[in-house]
Amino acid sequence: MVHFRKEIIINTQGDNEVRIAITEQGRLVELFVENPETVRHVGEIWMGKVAKVIPGMNAAFIDLGLTQDAFLHFSDVGNSYDGSMSLLSSEGVDMRDDDDESEDEEYDDDEGGEETSGGMPELTLKPNITPRPVSRAPRKPFTTLEVQNIDMTPGQNIMVQVTREAFANKGVRVTSRISLPGRFLVLVPFEPGIGISKKVFSIRERRRLRRIIRSLKPREMGVIIRTVAENKEESALREDIERLISQWRDIEKKLKEKEPPMLLYQESNITTTVLRDLFSNDITRIVVDDKKIYNEVLDYIQWSAPNLAGIVELYRGNTPAFEHLGIEQEIEGTMSKKVPLPSGGYLFIEKTEAMVVIDVNSGRYAARREQELNSLKTNLEAARETAKQLRLRDIGGIIVIDFIDMLDDRNNKKVYDEMKKELRRDRAKSSVLPLTDFGIMQITRQRIRQAIGDTLSDTCPACGGSGMVVAKDTVMHQIERWLDRYSTESKREALVMRVHSTIYNDLSTGFISKLRKLGWKFKVKIKGRLDDELRADEFRFYRAADNKDITNQYLGPRPDPVEEEKPMEKPKRREESKRFDEKRNGPRRSDDRRNSSRRDDSRREGRPESRENGEGRDNGGRSNRRPQRRRGSSNRRPPNEGGQGQSNAPRPQLQQRPQQQI
Repeated sequence: MVHFRKEIIINTQGDNEVRIAITEQGRLVELFVENPETVRHVGEIWMGKVAKVIPGMNAAFIDLGLTQDAFLHFSDVGNSYDGSMSLLSSEGVDMRDDDDESEDEEYDDDEGGEETSGGMPELTLKPNITPRPVSRAPRKPFTTLEVQNIDMTPGQNIMVQVTREAFANKGVRVTSRISLPGRFLVLVPFEPGIGISKKVFSIRERRRLRRIIRSLKPREMGVIIRTVAENKEESALREDIERLISQWRDIEKKLKEKEPPMLLYQESNITTTVLRDLFSNDITRIVVDDKKIYNEVLDYIQWSAPNLAGIVELYRGNTPAFEHLGIEQEIEGTMSKKVPLPSGGYLFIEKTEAMVVIDVNSGRYAARREQELNSLKTNLEAARETAKQLRLRDIGGIIVIDFIDMLDDRNNKKVYDEMKKELRRDRAKSSVLPLTDFGIMQITRQRIRQAIGDTLSDTCPACGGSGMVVAKDTVMHQIERWLDRYSTESKREALVMRVHSTIYNDLSTGFISKLRKLGWKFKVKIKGRLDDELRADEFRFYRAADNKDITNQYLGPRPDPVEEEKPMEKPKRREESKRFDEKRNGPRRSDDRRNSSRRDDSRREGRPESRENGEGRDNGGRSNRRPQRRRGSSNRRPPNEGGQGQSNAPRPQLQQRPQQQI
């Protein structure tokens, strides 16, 4: 395994912001930002109330007093649920310790999996389990069939821990597996037993650690031994577990003081959290540019790893540490959608509501004549850079990558293997699928924190995050349509219009401004006001008399009263016409109705009408209607009718008809 030179750089901006950068080979790979505006919930322990249970989703929503209810999937309700319920009901819990020295529960440590600060790892510690050989295979995940029978009702109290931050329109995700992470150990209050990280390979060391922890931990609690505890002295482990037990006793006291929802436990500052979870023997240097934080870091390192205290440095340069080490430029690059590749190609990263899409482009790179080799090199570079960007930007959820098409399946396999190799250095869990026939790779990555791009940026007030701004002419047309409806449907009272500065400047410029012209056109007195809190495509109308917002009253299409009256007027006009005819000519007789119906029937059947009525014929007895010539028919008569079959035979008859009518 290749070992990279890893460094931790801590930069502060007074008391407002703390930024921690993790670098490998001098390049930024992870970034943590903490400021007063950023609220971190991961790792917090809450006492909440069940808001609602949705069996169809195998989930429940928990009221924690936050803006949105927390999401609790039934697969995150572990064995600790019964223990926490017993604690809340002030009843004792009979939990036995794991006395089987042969048992080694494995734990996928945070260095190779998820953050320990994100709550209880996916590990179930069971007492009195029969010995079994250690297996490196991953644990089987929960399935829908295993989480059907959860006894949970709305309104009941429940203790949960936050495992994922809120994002978009979704609240935080929680679990009932409560855990308190320390430097060397993780305390599991409701699951007695001992678990050991699977990265501790020595059987002798595993037995030594188990023997020490069994003598230190309370009988009713469980403990997970982390990788960094390997070869540590008993005094360090004792100090760590005593501190964790003291924290848990404080949580138990808070349960009796207040009513839910309430916060029981909160993680310490980001500096201590990052050092606890990320500091290991492969860290070669820690640089801090603040004296106070430097002393805190030095004290922590001297306690946890005294032999590594020399790697802590205090930066004293005049130039900010991030700028001096080139980190500031890389942070600015995380805000860009376009990421360059070494050979001239580039990635284009686009975030959508459901997923993140990454497009690989070769640019102008064509070092070889063979297109397949050029595509392979660009795709391999793209795989390495994509894995780095996922870690750096902390992108989670579904990621779809469109690689350059390659014909050889072996080259597709190389790109797939390269991506898997690069993602092994990522602490967040991920799953990768091979390339499809269209050159598409699909990745799912664990989401714990908010993406760094969302932390460092806000939604654009002009476009609302869409990336497009409505043209000024379009906004002007919308304003005119609003005034048209207002002038038609209201008493035309004086108005105050509030718009963005870009629209206001366009409306108010000129000797005779557009705003004044609009007032003349619609016969309404309008005053313009500047309001930069509105987007460029927004406008608000207020009634000048009482300053009431009436914008929504005149939005949308106005119904046309003429169109609505037409269906009602037609039968009325027909009846009026009938009464007028009867008044002038007298009531129609039954024989007139009979003759009229007879004429209508003859027209439908195509028969000539009766001559008794003297209608529909001229003086010569011929019909007033001129016969229509059939399409495509010839003017010539058949030989057996015309006698000669000449082409000009019908013409004299056509010319004689108007003479006979005269």
